[in-house]
Amino acid sequence: MKIVDFHVHVGKFGLLREDIQGLLNKFPFEKNIDVKEIFSNPSALKSYLQKQGVSQAVILAECGPGTNFSIDSQMIADFAKEDSFFIPFGNINPNYHKDPGAEWEHGHKIGIRGYKFYPADHGFDPFCDSMMAVYDKCEKAAQPIMFHTGLTAQRDTSQRFINPIEYRNLVESHSDLRIIFAHGGKPNWYNEALKMAAEYENVYLDTALVPPEEIIEWLNYRPEIKHKILFASDLPVSGSYSVLLKSLLSAGIDEDVLELILNKNAERILSHDNEHQLVIETEDL
Repeated sequence: MKIVDFHVHVGKFGLLREDIQGLLNKFPFEKNIDVKEIFSNPSALKSYLQKQGVSQAVILAECGPGTNFSIDSQMIADFAKEDSFFIPFGNINPNYHKDPGAEWEHGHKIGIRGYKFYPADHGFDPFCDSMMAVYDKCEKAAQPIMFHTGLTAQRDTSQRFINPIEYRNLVESHSDLRIIFAHGGKPNWYNEALKMAAEYENVYLDTALVPPEEIIEWLNYRPEIKHKILFASDLPVSGSYSVLLKSLLSAGIDEDVLELILNKNAERILSHDNEHQLVIETEDL
């Protein structure tokens, strides 16, 4: 079965803060797999993921303290280059980027397809004026956005703005903006995440670090959100990809639902984004 992974971290391993390097080294991988290599080398990562059945991967920028502000949108765009296997999602941090709007414009020019934001890890108010203006731009450009939700493992974080229900006003005021709650509010706010996904057409959840048995609970409690769940590994924090997939594929999820989660839901979001981008590029000619 084809797989689209909606949550993969990449960059330059040596530039990460020491505790983040330790976190990425914590989880075992398959024999002969070097986490530093697959994190930093596009060819190595692509080869590794393709061997696991992955057809595309959303790769994420994170321009914050844990990455020493090194993994910005430009690095992610360079990592993806012209290889359609990788879908580059940028990052804007208003505590670092003096002009978030200008940073979005730069990202748009270099081919960024969406964004992930980290209010807790980066210590900012996601509803400040400058970020609301960024969401306006993302909505107009049909770029999906993600927020880290749920507890964060990074040190010295505020642990604020991690409950999906806090984003209700943004979801309602930007009904054409596709908003993904990464980790689905793990581990304390699953119900709030499910409520948001069930109530709002533009809300999705990704499964990064969510146990398969919890995904089954989601489907039992809210079966209507089967079209809203996106498979996400959180590689390399997930450790061995083959172990992760074996756990998910053997969990007892119906095959048609599993196909939605593994690829069809993601392809629907990404195809919409790509079609809109082609329209914009044609208008600019």
